[in-house]
Amino acid sequence: MTVFFAIATLSLSIYGQNVEGSNIVHKGEQVPDFSLNDENGQSFSIADQKGSIVLINFFATWCGPCVAEMPLLQDKVWLKYKDHTNFKFIAIGRGHNQSEVIAFKNKYKLGFPVYGDQDKSVYSKFATGYIPRNYIIDAEGTIVYASVGFTKEEFKKMTKTLNHLIISN
Repeated sequence: MTVFFAIATLSLSIYGQNVEGSNIVHKGEQVPDFSLNDENGQSFSIADQKGSIVLINFFATWCGPCVAEMPLLQDKVWLKYKDHTNFKFIAIGRGHNQSEVIAFKNKYKLGFPVYGDQDKSVYSKFATGYIPRNYIIDAEGTIVYASVGFTKEEFKKMTKTLNHLIISN
């Protein structure tokens, strides 16, 4: 039993180091510049979002934790804040084309905008691995929150940060 715990502890330690080492941008830094087009050709440019609070979620359709997080993003974020004029939310499918993310959106009845990032060109500005990832960008374009993975506790921290920013702007 002791060997099991030693191996488990070592594995978690290595995983934690790998996750931390996979970050390209960090809290306190400016959000990298990027733009994406949706299925209708509408463009989303992060540069155009100055003055708004932006939540960026990176996911994959095959990712269990991503799928588990989606209903909470829909109910606790999108439905709560979608009508705030100073709030924007996008979910970006890492390694997926637009038709794949639209099928995913329809399957899970998601109301928020989803964009494909098939070549990972946007994702690669943020990280080298691991999803889901969430970033909250303040009105000045600074990353004020960043998370990797999904737990209910971390989700609560994220929504608390988001609520504070939206209410104070």
